[in-house]
Amino acid sequence: MVISKVDYSQSIESVLTPDENGLVKDVQHGLTFNIKPLQYVETQDTSSVTTNEVRYIRGSEGYYYITAPNYQHVYVMAPQKGSLKLKKKLSISENGFQKPAFNQRDSYVQLLNRSSGDSWKLYPERAEKEQSQIAQQEGQ
Repeated sequence: MVISKVDYSQSIESVLTPDENGLVKDVQHGLTFNIKPLQYVETQDTSSVTTNEVRYIRGSEGYYYITAPNYQHVYVMAPQKGSLKLKKKLSISENGFQKPAFNQRDSYVQLLNRSSGDSWKLYPERAEKEQSQIAQQEGQ
């Protein structure tokens, strides 16, 4: 039997605090993973945990979008048996977002930089910077 047209999306993001070993646990959504492999890509350091918060949201296709403050990328991860496998590393900012936040939208996941107001449309294979509301208003 196959059930089709399944929507895996999480309506709001999860904000988690890693323990001293890098483990984050989301009891509400039943997900536990270690942030250190992603941290290594960002900082080339896993001697200690360098962030006090990890943000993720699950998109409608079932992929997890994961980032943390000051990370330069969003990691699109595919759930596997007992693991999360990197599908795509989306480059967002050379300096990283100081205050990232995810929002679920109808056809994409939105990444918002709460410091600057910049936002991105995230898809499993790409990221598109959204035009700011100020620029949209000036163009009218």
